[in-house]
Amino acid sequence: MSKQSTEFMRFCLVGAVNTGIDLTVFAVLSSWGFSLLVAHSLSYTCGVLNSFLLNRTWTFRGHGQSHGQLIRFLALNLVTLTITYGLLVYFNTSLAWPLLVCKLLATGASLGINYFGSRLWIFSPISL
Repeated sequence: MSKQSTEFMRFCLVGAVNTGIDLTVFAVLSSWGFSLLVAHSLSYTCGVLNSFLLNRTWTFRGHGQSHGQLIRFLALNLVTLTITYGLLVYFNTSLAWPLLVCKLLATGASLGINYFGSRLWIFSPISL
C-alpha cells in the first residue's frame, strides 16, 4: 500500500472519530436549545481540535514546530466551517431534511477540502 493510500485511510479514520465527536456535541447542544450557529460552531471546533492532534501525530506524522501548522489548520477549517454551515442551512431550510441528516451530509462534503488542504498545505514537508 502506498504512503498516500495509508495517509488517506488514516485521515478517514480520524475523520470518523471527529465526526462522532462533532455529531455528539451537536446533538447535545441542539437538544439543550442552542442556536444552530452556536451548536454547529462549538461541535465543529471540538472535532477540529481532535483532528489537528491526531492528524499531526498519526496521519501525516508532522515534525517541527506545530504553531505554523496550527494556524494553517485553523484557517483551512474556518473556510470549511463556513462552507459546511452554508450547506447545513441550505439542506435544512430549502430542502427541509432532518437536521442530523443535513449535518452529516455537510460534514461529508468537507472531506476532500480538508484532506487535500492538510496533505498539501498544512502537513506537507515543504510547508514545515
